[in-house]
Amino acid sequence: MKRARFGIALAVAAALASILVFLGLGGNLSTYASPSSIVANGNTFRLNGIVTGTLPKDPAGVAQTSAGLTFVVADKKTPATKVTVLYHGSVADTFRVGREVVVEGKLQGTTFIADRNSLSTLCPSKFRSARTAQPKT
Repeated sequence: MKRARFGIALAVAAALASILVFLGLGGNLSTYASPSSIVANGNTFRLNGIVTGTLPKDPAGVAQTSAGLTFVVADKKTPATKVTVLYHGSVADTFRVGREVVVEGKLQGTTFIADRNSLSTLCPSKFRSARTAQPKT
């Protein structure tokens, strides 16, 4: 009888652990994609690319409207491939044209609709080697 209770308790503990692992990984199951590899299939992507200055009537390439922040992200390997991003949420001070960004969301039509507060700006100075980061004298 004690062995049966122990077996049941062990099975319940294993089931709960499996559920926790599944829920913990659930938010991290989106795929990194570049503008050239993103597909409008309803999947969530982490879009990675360079902010470019190609929006009409805005030399900075970024437009803040009532609909949200709109900017264009270009593929790092093939800069001619671009996607327009619509984003809502906080924007880091380091966000500007020419910076590499990662934003999470879904492609709807030709516009990438980003999840709220999912924008991350990658700072290029953090990725330089120690040799190139030192000032020259």
